Amino acid sequence: MNILIVMGVVATFIGLYIGAMYLNSKVAIPESCKQAYLEAQSCETCSTKSGRAACNFNDALEFMKEVKL
Repeated sequence: MNILIVMGVVATFIGLYIGAMYLNSKVAIPESCKQAYLEAQSCETCSTKSGRAACNFNDALEFMKEVKL
């Protein structure tokens, strides 16, 4: 009986995850983030080069940490 409860809980979590992913895919990208989203989708630097100098992503993250919205 315990195994059925565990399987039910796991199935519920999986269902919630799939549902959240489905609903998230239907949400439009905010206009203020659209340019950054498009740049991130076309970035191929991480797959072709290695090291910190190959990408400015870390610098952008540091900048965003400094700027509080």
